[in-house]
Amino acid sequence: MEATNRTAFETINLLQYRLRRIEFLLTGYDEGQEQSDRLNIHTRDDTLATRLAKIESNLARLASQLPAVNDLLTLHAAFPDLFHAVGPNQIPTTLSPPELLATINSNATSYPTTASRLTSVKDLPVPSAESSAALIDLQPRIARVQLLQESQGRELAALRHRSASLIKRWYELSVLGASECWTEWEKRMTAVEKQVRRQEGRIARDVKTEEAYAS
Repeated sequence: MEATNRTAFETINLLQYRLRRIEFLLTGYDEGQEQSDRLNIHTRDDTLATRLAKIESNLARLASQLPAVNDLLTLHAAFPDLFHAVGPNQIPTTLSPPELLATINSNATSYPTTASRLTSVKDLPVPSAESSAALIDLQPRIARVQLLQESQGRELAALRHRSASLIKRWYELSVLGASECWTEWEKRMTAVEKQVRRQEGRIARDVKTEEAYAS
């Protein structure tokens, strides 16, 4: 019984270590280790159920923070067979041998291309530690430049909005206003022209009447 409990506790410790390693590789921050050190959860007084519940809680927290982890858990729930090792003599498929052969032959042309790409990836040199450190040192400057670009983008958007408002106001006051003014003047000129023509017609009739009396 003691050996079984010791094996179980060692398995739980291994799970906690792997989860902390995954969290550190994905986020660069080992919150699980910090909680472990602060709360001293690695005591043998904790039951296996308590330790396992804490691991599940940390995994759920990591999945809520990182979409990639959540996608992996969803994939594991849908296709658990993908996460189990298969023996070298066992074919990991439910297809029959003729169907499997047809699938392999239909994709035979892509194998050399894939192999060439994998070889090229393998031949890529690993960046030196100095280059990586220099990139890490540039991260604060990159963040400041990004904030500056976002601020400039907001200023440009505000300027575009103000320019559009000014153009609209100029069009309403200058173009439409001038058009309305010319329309009003044309109406007035037409009214004056009609009055002048009526007056001219009245004068012409009076002149004809006087000439008729005179004759």
